[in-house]
Formats: sequence, structure tokens, C-alpha cells
Amino acid sequence: MKINMVLPGIGHSGGVQMAIDYLNYFARHDNDVICYVPFTGAYYGWKRILFPKAMYRIIKSKDLQGKWISHKINIKFVPYINNLYIRDADITIATSWLTSYWVYNLKQEKGAKVYFVQDFETWGNDKENNKVKTSYQLPYDLRISVSTELHDRLMQETKASSIVICNGVPKESIRKFSKINSEKLVIGFPFREKRAVQQDIKNTEFGTNSLLKFVHENPEIKVKTFGFKKPIEFPKPIEFLENPSKDELNKWYDSIDIFYVPSLYEGWGLPAMEAMARGCVVIGANTGCLKEFGKHLENCYKLNNMTNQQELFQGLELLIKADDLRQKISENAIKIVNNYSFENKAQKFLELLEKLNSEGAIN
Repeated sequence: MKINMVLPGIGHSGGVQMAIDYLNYFARHDNDVICYVPFTGAYYGWKRILFPKAMYRIIKSKDLQGKWISHKINIKFVPYINNLYIRDADITIATSWLTSYWVYNLKQEKGAKVYFVQDFETWGNDKENNKVKTSYQLPYDLRISVSTELHDRLMQETKASSIVICNGVPKESIRKFSKINSEKLVIGFPFREKRAVQQDIKNTEFGTNSLLKFVHENPEIKVKTFGFKKPIEFPKPIEFLENPSKDELNKWYDSIDIFYVPSLYEGWGLPAMEAMARGCVVIGANTGCLKEFGKHLENCYKLNNMTNQQELFQGLELLIKADDLRQKISENAIKIVNNYSFENKAQKFLELLEKLNSEGAIN
């Protein structure tokens, strides 16, 4: 099959990583794939004046040198996502609300249209959020959502049906054995930039400030984070791993005992799953992958109020003191993630595309 995929940009995120991983898988299974990215990234409207800056970013991007993502596929940067620049194909896949409009407006010759929904992207103002919700109602041939929670929300709020294919972790990234308790415990967390206008769903500022206070009160505990780019002003007590490769990130997870995800909401939450695959004890909200397969005090620790610092500290203190509990959660985390290998999920995705190509729209 000829498969096109359209990304809003190539900057690092779990969504971009998963999309390109899927395309790599499709390519390895004898499909002709191209990933299209507009020069300007996800900019639109007046922000197109940043075109020269966007070009410089693309040319100098470490992403294209394989730091965050490992890609063997053809990534094409084009001025616009339209019929002139997108080739004819069997399938064209949209990967975000903005790209969904671009793909929807393509001619029939560009292939059956698939909307790969990885999050409920209502992070902007009311006007933009209405566009996001309307995008889920566009008459696509197939919609794929990454979690049962996201599937249900699409149905409840927009009446949009979808087929669930949960994200997965490569088999090679899943540990064979649980971790051995270390002498000095380390807490890790993902550093993500603020994404929402009305509410920061990643909740990183709260999480960072809370861990700073916790480590001040518990100086024997070490705190680490990772992210795409370290802010100019970042608290020194927290060790920051900037722009790691996949191998570097796995080694980082291996140095962590407890992995705290401060997000209020996740479409899936790839960092939590990656951490569980490496035997970390994940503490976070009942959302995304933790809602899909997480069991409180069995394979993770679930928080009820993600802005309640006292509840977070109580959870951390329990996990720090209870060696046996951490060991049990670590073992069970690895076991459950084994049921969500990337290879199995990618094969299911590919089979759906093959069915769509041979039989037509899948509702």
C-alpha cells in the first residue's frame, strides 16, 4: 500500500514518536510510506510570518539527526498540505485536529482518510476548542483512538465513533526482571511545556514545585527529570536530562525508582508506560494508560486530586517507606506492559488499514 501520514510538526512529543514508529513498522512490512510535515509546523493564521525561523529550526533540528526518534522513512517538508504537494496514495492519515482539516480537504485520489486521534486536544481558547471538537465529527473513513477513555470521551462529547488501538512499548524496551531496591531512592518525572491556554493539563509547574518542596523536606531523596529542552532558569536541585535518545532514556528510567506523572489528563501518557516497562513505580492520575490497565497499589499508585500536594506527599512517603510494596508494583508493572507490546499494536493498526483499503470505510 501507499500510505501518507501528515504531522503538524516534527518537534518531540509522545504523539509524534508513536506516529513515526507506526510508519516505520508499515515500511518494514513492504508498504510505501511518506510522512508530510508543513515547513511552518503547526503554525497557522498570522503565525506564518515565522516561516524563516521554522526553516532554520528544521535544518538545525536534532530530531532529524535521530535523537528523539528513530526513522527510516521518508519525511518530506512541504509549504502546504494540499493536493499539489501530497502524492496520490491508498491511505492518508491525519494525526491531530489541525491536520484533520488539511487531510479532509484532499482529493479522493490521495486515498482513504484515517484520523489517528491521540488526545482530546481542547487546550486552546473556546473558538479553537470548538474547531477541535468539530474535527472529530468530520466524515472520515476510519478513526482510531489510543485508549478506551479517549474513545468514550469522543462518543460522549462529539458522537464520534472510533476503534481503539492502545499504544505500546517495543518488546526490547521491556525489562525481564523487576528492579532491585536502591540505597538512595530517586524520583523522576517528565518535564513538558505548558500546552493549554485555559488550564495546563500537563501540570508540570505544580509537579516541579511540589517535588522541590518534598526533596527540601527529605534531602536523602534525589529528583530527576527529562525533556526536549532545559529551560534557561531551572531549579538546581533537580537533575535535567536534555533531549535524550531512546537508549539514553531507557537508561534514565533504569536510574529511577518512583516515576511521578503530574498530568491532569492524558490521551495515553507514553512516559508512564515507558517507565512501567522499565520497572519504575508510577504515581499519577487515573487517566490514559493508567486508567486503561492500572490497578492502584498493584501495578501503580493512583492519585485522586492532581493539585493536592498533601495527597501526593502521602503517596510518595508510603512508596518510599514500603520496600515490599515498591517491589510488588515494579514486578506487576512489567507484567502488564508485556500485554501491550508495540509490535502487536502496530500489526493491528496495519491490518485495519489493509481492511480499509480492500473493503472501504470502517465505522
